[in-house]
Amino acid sequence: MESSPLGSIKINFDGSVLQQSFNATTASGFILRDDSSYHVLASAHKIGKTIVPIAEVIALRDSLLNALKLGFQNVLVESDIINCVIGKFKCP
Repeated sequence: MESSPLGSIKINFDGSVLQQSFNATTASGFILRDDSSYHVLASAHKIGKTIVPIAEVIALRDSLLNALKLGFQNVLVESDIINCVIGKFKCP
């Protein structure tokens, strides 16, 4: 795992789905790591019935809010769903 720049926090987040259909049971989670790759905070929770891109956006939102709450201003975000990060996903 590559370390983040000094004084920064790195966020990894993800959403998951129990079955591939609209209104499937989903969950989201994230981990925050400091510039030495040490765990700062992790969280995961069941969302309910939605689609994976929504679960991804919820995980991103929750991770950013927690990073801000902890006082981090230099934040790097890493995800496997690029459309969520660059804002190309449109909610149904």
